[in-house]
Amino acid sequence: MNHAERLRRISTSLARLANEELPDFIEDIDDGPLGDIEQNLNHAIGSLSTRLEERLLFSIGPVVVFRWRATEGWPVEYVSPNVAALTGYPTEDYLLDKLKYSDLVYPEDLARVGEEVSTYSANGAEWFAHEPYRLKRRDGRTIWIADDTVIRRDPASGQITHYFGYIFDTTDHVEQSLALERNEQTLRQLKSPLLHVWDGVLAMPVLGAVDEARAATMLGSHCLVSGISPRVASIIVSLGLDVAKLSTFATLSAALGHALGQAGRHRPGRLNA
Repeated sequence: MNHAERLRRISTSLARLANEELPDFIEDIDDGPLGDIEQNLNHAIGSLSTRLEERLLFSIGPVVVFRWRATEGWPVEYVSPNVAALTGYPTEDYLLDKLKYSDLVYPEDLARVGEEVSTYSANGAEWFAHEPYRLKRRDGRTIWIADDTVIRRDPASGQITHYFGYIFDTTDHVEQSLALERNEQTLRQLKSPLLHVWDGVLAMPVLGAVDEARAATMLGSHCLVSGISPRVASIIVSLGLDVAKLSTFATLSAALGHALGQAGRHRPGRLNA
């Protein structure tokens, strides 16, 4: 291949790279200035090939890739095509500045998200994970987002130029966690009442938390436990608890009968008038 043909090949390859089209690798590289250019072209072709493979990887599936400029509102420079499935908005709305990412973040979460970005950026972090936050979809639905963000800094100045985010819908996980937390809170709020059954006999349903006041009331008491199933009894044994010091009964009536019998046995007798 002569000098002019090599120049045309280099020009064609550069034009395709500029359009993010993948040209063929240059195999017959000679020494000299053109050879250096051809080697650099091959390096650029390899880098583009890697980027296109990564885009293909994230064009489907649940993980959406963003590249935001480090300016107010986090304008989007790139977003993977599957963003439409996640948010309801097509890629063009982000890339043509019709929509800023901050416009989607739930108002009550926006300040916290911004504070996390500012804090990790100021601390010199290379990447960080947001606490889950909410996004407003185009159809009005609210979803919870998990967001891992990589910080890109200019090598010369050290100034932050971009943020790269990997986000996905974590609504099911967050809602399950919130429901569990609400259930635990409800159980903590359910005080286990102490019922005065007879002189010297108290009954307490074991439901929810046994607070300090009720625990103090039972100090020095002999406890009887009723309603233990064979499965729970096996668990107690497997935990290595000293069941010899634990009086257990299959039913509440049996436990109360035993307790009342013990209370009657130890009560002082009445004097005849």
